[in-house]
Amino acid sequence: MPLVVACYREQPRIDYVAPTPSQDALPPSRIVAARFAHDDVGASPPADAVVVVFDRELDAASLVGRAFMVVMSDGSRVRAQQAVLAPASESDENRTVTLWGEFGDPFERPPTDVVVIERLWDEQGGPLLGSSGHVDVITEGPRPLLVMPGGHDCPEAQQSLRSYWTDTLLDVDDGDLEAVEVELADGERVHPAGFGDVAVNGTDTVDDNVLDLCLRERTLARRVHWRAGSFRAPAGARNRDGALEVFERAALGLAARGEHASPT
Repeated sequence: MPLVVACYREQPRIDYVAPTPSQDALPPSRIVAARFAHDDVGASPPADAVVVVFDRELDAASLVGRAFMVVMSDGSRVRAQQAVLAPASESDENRTVTLWGEFGDPFERPPTDVVVIERLWDEQGGPLLGSSGHVDVITEGPRPLLVMPGGHDCPEAQQSLRSYWTDTLLDVDDGDLEAVEVELADGERVHPAGFGDVAVNGTDTVDDNVLDLCLRERTLARRVHWRAGSFRAPAGARNRDGALEVFERAALGLAARGEHASPT
């Protein structure tokens, strides 16, 4: 009987060392707000939409619908069928996601909460898993969430402010400038000289949930107040009254870490 000789080859070894979190690493991204934005009862395929706004820009490549769970008022849960960067989708606005799917009825069984249940990431590689937020009902108008320096360049303006909202704002034109009051650092109260990031003046291709304010004054803006009823969401509800402090970008990083952030 012939002798059979077997050769043993050691399998390559891969040692995994868990990375040590940087002391400067931001905590997980969180959902700032969500709103039941669109309902289409009986449509096929389902066309309900929930708009979700995060506190940081998102990694578009990791975005999938099944990663989002929407909870209805009766306790039932469904996964979103689709998730897209919308309505604001420019490269410096990627913190808003629109979820499409079957999310109940706006009056009998409305969506109440949204939760990230699979691994998604923000642009810095931070995890979104576990982020959750309450869903505003469809009958409540959109509301402002954040206002910060920056935005589209405005002709003859000395500064601009960028505001994020819970839903798309329609009907925005120069006739609404009086409905926005900006308090400057010296206490003076002024109205914007114009709007940016809106379709009516060509600074954006379509209206979305980002609205830029153009100011002629050099003195830094400190606080912005929006009068209720000036702008309309796609489902018809008018915006709610709102006032927000203006935050510098550096202060936003502190706020994300849970530290105190002072207005400008």
